[in-house]
Amino acid sequence: MNGERKNRAGKLIRTIGRGEMLFTLKCDKFFPHIIYGFFLIFLTLLLNLMIEKTMVEVERNKEILYDLKISLTHKSTELIGLEKLSSVQELLDASGSDLTIPDEPAVYLKTR
Repeated sequence: MNGERKNRAGKLIRTIGRGEMLFTLKCDKFFPHIIYGFFLIFLTLLLNLMIEKTMVEVERNKEILYDLKISLTHKSTELIGLEKLSSVQELLDASGSDLTIPDEPAVYLKTR
């Protein structure tokens, strides 16, 4: 009896090793369906990896946009400070420029 078990185990290992498992279980007529199932599983895993890669890129871009928004706010604050005429006059004087604040408002020229 013990020798019979070894013989069955050896036969099973040889069957699996040769790739004849489906023929032994008489599932050879379902082989295209099995291949199709493996293809669907592979496609699902591939799409999942592509979606994960896209999500990582989206999160990275959100961080970049947040940093750029902070930079824009900082520059806008600086421009508001420089927009005052007194600040402009001080900067012109500090640089040694002959320019001054205009006495009259700007004149608009009409084009034809």
